[in-house]
Amino acid sequence: MNTKMHFEKKDFFSIPNILTYIRIILVPIFVVVYINAETLAGHIWSIVIVAISALTDLLDGFIARRFNMITDWGKIVDPIADKSMQFAMLFCVVFKYHWVALLLVIYGIKEIVSLAFSGFLFTKGKHIAGAMWCGKICTVILYGVMLALIAIPNIDQHVVTILIGFSAAFMLLAFVVYMDAYFKLYREYKKQKKEEE
Repeated sequence: MNTKMHFEKKDFFSIPNILTYIRIILVPIFVVVYINAETLAGHIWSIVIVAISALTDLLDGFIARRFNMITDWGKIVDPIADKSMQFAMLFCVVFKYHWVALLLVIYGIKEIVSLAFSGFLFTKGKHIAGAMWCGKICTVILYGVMLALIAIPNIDQHVVTILIGFSAAFMLLAFVVYMDAYFKLYREYKKQKKEEE
């Protein structure tokens, strides 16, 4: 299987990828707005920025699939935009709700390990086709929890603990399911290699 990626100049300026660039630009804007939010208006603007990011994420995916504008470059920058905003939200919120550090640690380990496995398997011609169901659910829950913590500055600590625990559970579930998928792909690769020898 040929794993070489193909890039064309027009791909860098396709509508889905331009929307992805906007999401990347929104990350530092969100950080600055949230950190300096001292009033309800500041928190509302933080939510608006995240909402715009989520909307452009849905929109670029729809346009790419609907109009056959899926590109290898898009496959690289789209997850970068996703992970950047997720990390930014976790990083900002952890200063106010210290238990979010648990999510930050799990998130960091999950992403680093997944990157290592997916990168290795990609070089062997193996990859997971698209986001898995657990990954999508985990992302929706993470966004929901982060938006709740951003939107409600004085949320009850017991509620915070429940929300963080709920998100951590699904994050760990996604990690386990993805690791299982990676190991299956690795076994397939080893089996094919053995048959070729």
